[in-house]
Amino acid sequence: MLPALFLSCACIPAAFATSLQHRQIPASGNGTTERPNPYGRPNTEATFDYVIVGGGTAGLTIAARLTQNTSLSVAVVEAGGYYEATVGNISTVPAYAAFNVGTDPTDTNAIDWGFITEPQPFDLSPVQSPQNVSDYKPADPYRPTVGAMQKWADEVDDESYTWQNFLPFLKKSVDYSAPDIPYLNSTNSPDESAFNSKPLGPLQVSYGRYEDPYGTWTQRALQGIGQAAINGFQSGRLIGSSYIAFTEDPVSGFRSSSYSGFLLDAFAPGKDPSIRIYNNTLARRILFKPGTNIADGVLVSSSTPGNANQTYTLRARKEVIVSAGAFQSPQLLMVSGIGPRDTLERHNISPIIKDLPGVGQNLQDQIFFGTSYRVNLLTTSASLNNPALTAAAIAAFTNKTLGASGPLTNPSVPVFGWENLPNATFSLLPPSMQAALRTFPPDWPQLEFLAGSSVFSTDNLVTSDPVDGFNYASISTAIITPFSKGNITLSSASTTAPPVINPAWLTHPADKDLAIAAFKRQRDFWAYLTAQNITVGAEYRPGPAVRTDEQIWDFIRRTVGTVWHAAATCKMGRPGDAMAVVDTEGRVFGARGLRVVDASAFPFLTPGHPQSVVYALTEKVADGILKGR
Repeated sequence: MLPALFLSCACIPAAFATSLQHRQIPASGNGTTERPNPYGRPNTEATFDYVIVGGGTAGLTIAARLTQNTSLSVAVVEAGGYYEATVGNISTVPAYAAFNVGTDPTDTNAIDWGFITEPQPFDLSPVQSPQNVSDYKPADPYRPTVGAMQKWADEVDDESYTWQNFLPFLKKSVDYSAPDIPYLNSTNSPDESAFNSKPLGPLQVSYGRYEDPYGTWTQRALQGIGQAAINGFQSGRLIGSSYIAFTEDPVSGFRSSSYSGFLLDAFAPGKDPSIRIYNNTLARRILFKPGTNIADGVLVSSSTPGNANQTYTLRARKEVIVSAGAFQSPQLLMVSGIGPRDTLERHNISPIIKDLPGVGQNLQDQIFFGTSYRVNLLTTSASLNNPALTAAAIAAFTNKTLGASGPLTNPSVPVFGWENLPNATFSLLPPSMQAALRTFPPDWPQLEFLAGSSVFSTDNLVTSDPVDGFNYASISTAIITPFSKGNITLSSASTTAPPVINPAWLTHPADKDLAIAAFKRQRDFWAYLTAQNITVGAEYRPGPAVRTDEQIWDFIRRTVGTVWHAAATCKMGRPGDAMAVVDTEGRVFGARGLRVVDASAFPFLTPGHPQSVVYALTEKVADGILKGR
């Protein structure tokens, strides 16, 4: 429920205005006994065992898991409201995930924080930088690799983070459904042993019910340039190509999230968890017992008529858990007196609870850029040009008899690929870059290939297609071994002001060299499709005139965007690591009764997509809390 937006490349217009039933938490428990309203009373002080800041992927998951112990009470402080009520279908229909995710600051809506980065060195223009949360889009639940999790375990000195030990938590959240449509022109053979454990989790994971025409050729092209077919991206292996699963309901087609999964499951008939939701409520500061480093509450303010600036306190008997994301978790720590001393003193923040120089540092994200061609396949461009095709897609998605199907069930072209550069390409890189890339585990891919069913533009993924009667398709590449690191700092001592976000994309020279090599690999992809008579005419974007490394770099720096995987700004580490913020249970160094549990707590940005790791980390920490750790 944290306001945030995401990536998809299936730019189908939000053409149907059918009202969705607003899936609120039920007002009573098992139907026989009336219970208190599940919402906290704004502007009224209250006490709980745990106060959780952030109602997103991590926050709602840990709230639901902790209250499986019925003796525990939990408050969830959430700055946003119900996104379904605010933006309707574009928040729940998978293919509409492309809306309002562009780098153009005007590509936004009412549930987005509207964060703008600092101007970046490669391009003087600041860009929009949305966070990554489960509650606005179906995500691709790729998992990291075996080698990446061993690196995690080694860096934090905790073997519970090895692949084998972490896998049960990766499985715990999931209720998996196998693909159930015929694949006439492609192959989808996932490793189903990688999914369900018993009991099943509340998060639906399934496949779009549509064999995308461009997806079938994407599969062949990726294999044709060396990305061999593998059985999905959930078994500790990424290098290769495969169909992808999504977090979406296999029957309704709507996306599945920490809200629709964990929270609504916690309030299902027959259950009565001690969770109180404080919607439209901003955490202003973490509170500590006077003269100590013991967190015992959160100062908040609720956006209610006539009381927008009134503050009140939610007390925590046991712990405060911060799950506000990679931008706002470090912000909240800093305004509360935990962070780099010079930052705290500059903003007159007192008392200083702990001088932790790593708070807000180590910001890592993955950037991507793409190229486009006209193609002689049916792509999203066709529905933009033909209202009848749009109507047919809506009819297929809203079919109550057969269940949702058709192109609206795919948030992107559903075939992706991952690779390390072929030896012939790798050998052309500068020796220093070759050495740097070899510091990653061998199974950690350098590049991810994401297919798009329209013209690709990071400015605005919905309006990028020229709608000129032609079908367009794209391939974009994300840098999965970013060496560039940014930071988060304060613009004010108040959380009512946005944090200062400096992602520092492409500032490390190795990232520039790898980006240029990735662009050339995109052209290998298109060369395969051209040989198969799939492309029509010359390259549409950027065009054949872009040939030299200097021209390629100029195109990349002007068009690059983020894959919205910001992480590691409150990084996990071992005691004695000067830049570590939390230990392996998410406990903040130098404080008591305070944890950070979200992507900001990663020691580094893992390969794959981070959402599955956020769920698993949250499951792991919740399990530890319930066991007394």
